[in-house]
Amino acid sequence: MTESIERVRVLHGHVNAESAYLVPDYPYGFRLRCQIRYWVETAATGAKKGERRFMSQTTNPKVAGTVWNKPKASTYYSLAVMYLDGNDHVQHRGIGFWHYPADDARWRRMGIVDQLTADQRKVYDVLLAVSEKANPTTWAEWADHVRALAEYIRETGADPLIINGTWRDVNGHPRHIEDPAVYIAEARDRSR
Repeated sequence: MTESIERVRVLHGHVNAESAYLVPDYPYGFRLRCQIRYWVETAATGAKKGERRFMSQTTNPKVAGTVWNKPKASTYYSLAVMYLDGNDHVQHRGIGFWHYPADDARWRRMGIVDQLTADQRKVYDVLLAVSEKANPTTWAEWADHVRALAEYIRETGADPLIINGTWRDVNGHPRHIEDPAVYIAEARDRSR
């Protein structure tokens, strides 16, 4: 059985430490508890100007008062969002100019694309268009794999057995996919 893709709630407006999304009770090691805050920072200067990265920062419960540790940063992305998953845990996703079809499908299935601000949506659409133009073979292969999976599901009434990303189509040919949950979800929709 392939994992399901849960819808998430995108968090907006958390752009620096002062406006961060705060979790007041967070584990710190095995026994201690602390606070943690999250935000998406946009680089204002330098080579990464305009790019975004996910930030997190915890308090130090070993010190009296509220003392914040050094923030931790992800890599920079052309577009980054943070969201609450089904367990209300903060997560993040980012994309750049090499935005793959399965990534696009996952963002849509998670409900992220529907929750982007108007400005974020403009950036997303540009990144998507650049990726489709720069990587037409990748997008054609995506369509072919989804079509073959949909055909398999229609003919057998079941999802194919996928081991380490490899499965056999209705003609017995081996095929490899990188994100089975997304491919299967798309194929199920198209097999109806």
